[in-house]
Amino acid sequence: MDIIYIVYLNNIIVYSNNYKVYIYYVQIVLERLHEYKLYINLKKCSFYVTSINFLGFIVSVNGVLMEKSRVDAIRE
Repeated sequence: MDIIYIVYLNNIIVYSNNYKVYIYYVQIVLERLHEYKLYINLKKCSFYVTSINFLGFIVSVNGVLMEKSRVDAIRE
């Protein structure tokens, strides 16, 4: 099976290049959470976005970049 998500502490990132496949992957993850009686806070969730801030990096369809504030701190 392909890797369809990444889990780090209380963060879950689900990804795909195709909207229909993405919806399917989200459904799989939500079903697994439900199976183990784990819950999400919808107010803290973002679905089908093209970039996210994750562990000090900006992950997008264009690749992975370090946050500007971190780059500035290194330059100083």
